[in-house]
This record gives sequence, structure tokens and C-alpha cells, in this order.
Amino acid sequence: MTQTLYKTPAQRLTSRDFVAACTPDRLAYLLLNVGDGDSQVVLLPDDGRGRQLVVVDVKDFRKVDGVIEELAKAGLVSKRPDLIALVVATHPHADHIAGMGRFLNTYADFVDEVWEPAFYYPGAAYRGMMGAIETHGLRHGQPTSGMTRWLGHVKLMALSPGINLRNRFDTYGVDVNNSSIALRLEFPGRVVSQRQPDGSYVRAARQSLILGGDAQTLSWSQVLIDFPQLGPDQSIVSRALSKAQGFEPLNSDVFKVPHHASKHGLNLELVEQIKPSLSLISSVGGGGKYNFPHLVALESLREGIQATAQSGQPHRPDYELGIHYTFGTDDASPPAPLGSIAVVMSPGGRTRELWRFGDAEDAAIDLTTARLYA
Repeated sequence: MTQTLYKTPAQRLTSRDFVAACTPDRLAYLLLNVGDGDSQVVLLPDDGRGRQLVVVDVKDFRKVDGVIEELAKAGLVSKRPDLIALVVATHPHADHIAGMGRFLNTYADFVDEVWEPAFYYPGAAYRGMMGAIETHGLRHGQPTSGMTRWLGHVKLMALSPGINLRNRFDTYGVDVNNSSIALRLEFPGRVVSQRQPDGSYVRAARQSLILGGDAQTLSWSQVLIDFPQLGPDQSIVSRALSKAQGFEPLNSDVFKVPHHASKHGLNLELVEQIKPSLSLISSVGGGGKYNFPHLVALESLREGIQATAQSGQPHRPDYELGIHYTFGTDDASPPAPLGSIAVVMSPGGRTRELWRFGDAEDAAIDLTTARLYA
């Protein structure tokens, strides 16, 4: 499997003004091209007090630092004391937190809270991260499934690790990937449902993201137990309850595929229940140590989005299925790298835009080079 398998038609990509697209009422999610690893930044909508960021994993300090500087230079954020509402270290592997210690030391004055999964892992990156948290006295949480934070107009909830799994960390043994904090962001996240003219209550239209960390089968099985509504139930009773209480399924518009599309991080049932419109994969496309993404995971993803097993028909191209890779290229001659991915969402589900920045994994992002995917 090589990078050349994952090309996007160049004519579907148009140079546009990314900064102008990030209006104050919108949320922007950035999955950075850092090769084999994860670094993610969420630009929250303005809640009336200015915009904040959520940072999820920092493999590459320079990449994340560069993005924040670019956002500040563009006037999208300013360096206020609580600029970074939350920093999440999904799990202690270096391909997710190699740059976290440096990041926390650099941005300590701008970080409101840090989450990590409470998995003791005495590697250099983990020691550096925990040392920074202690040195700067940063507010520090260790969430389990259901832990929820409201960040202005965004609801952020931990899907994993489940409590039963967490209690096994230092006893029965758990693969460090299964300690991952998987997150669901809902935008706009409203506490109160809206009353309709007929007296019924319904939740406002919203968009959502699931960020899967490196969670594998054991962890996702716990998620399916903790959140049984992940799959839609069309029974009469379920419909009646949803009208009375506001049905809140955990299916998601955007799915950051767990564990770089490892064969252990994804299965068909999970994809069928999440039903993503966009599936985003961060890896090096067969050029890394573990040959991510794995074909069996990709086939599960494709089949979950477009079921063809019974018909025997081939799946549509990945870009038509909403599957996008940080390492992908376009089909121009010569092909141009697509690089980091951004998804810009408007409240109420009216707009969901996919942007590409064309950066190599060791290059900084320039917001002015963004191309909009049609």
C-alpha cells in the first residue's frame, strides 16, 4: 500500500480564504499532518468573550505552536490567560505526546486545564508532560466515560476510557492504546431543548465530532456498553422517549479514525453505528513503522459507509465516501501533497467545509495556502 492509492481530483480543490471562512460563530477542527502520530487543534466559536482553543495531543511542538501563531496573526485568537481552554493528552505514547512537555512549558500561562488518562507509563515523553503539569501547577483532570465540559457553545464529553477499564490500568494489565481518551464534541451544545409551537420539545440541529485517540477494540466495546444509544433505535417506545426527553445519539458527522486506521482500532460495527459523513486519518500511508493505515481497517470503514458486501459491487473512491488522509495527494502532474486537514462547521448544521493546507509533515502550516474541497 502506497500513498499513490489515495489521490483526490485536483479540480475539486479551490484556493479560498480560510481565515474568512472561520467566522466567529463557527467551529474549526484541524488535524495536523505530523506523519506517524497525532496533533489536533480545535478553534472554538466566539462565546462573547473571545475565541479559545482545545489542543488534543502534541506529537510535534513546532507544528502546533506554528498553527497557534498563525491563528493569532490572522486575528482569530488572542493570547489571553485562558486561550487554551483544554489540553488533552489522549494516552502516553510518544507519537501523541512527544512535544507535550515543551508545549505545556511554553504555554503554561495560557492553559486552563489538562486532561490525561491516568495511565502510568514511565517514558521520557510522559515524564516530561507530567513534570510540566506539576511545575506550573496546572489544573489537571483524569476523565472517564461521561465526563463532560461545556466550553461556551460546545459540549465536550469523554467517551473512553470506561470506568471498568480504568480500574484495570494498574492491575490486570491494559494495552496503553486502550487507555486513550476518546472525545465527542457537539456544536452547538445546548442544555435546554427548544419548545415548538405544538408544545413539544426538540433539540436544535447540531454537528458533532468523535476524536478516537488510539482506542482499540477493548476500549470501544466498553463505549458501546456505556453509550448504548450509539446506534439509532426506531422502536415506538424509543421515538416516544425521544420526543419527551430529546434523543441524543452518539453517531457523528466527523470521525477522526482511531489509531491511524490500525486493524485493532476499527471494526465494521463501530463504523455502522457512528455513520460518519467525514472520516479523517492521520498517518504516513504505509511509510511508517506499522504500515498504517491497515487495509482491513480501511475496508471496514468503506463497508460501513457504503455497504457492498451483498452486492459485490466495488466501493466508490475514498474521497466520495468522505475518507481523507493527512498524507494524501491530488492527481495533478506532478501530484501536490494535501497535508493537514481542517473542518469548518457552522451552528445548526448549515455548513460543513473541508480544507487542505498542502504542508509536508515537517513543514509549518500557512493558512493562506488553504484549498477548499468541493
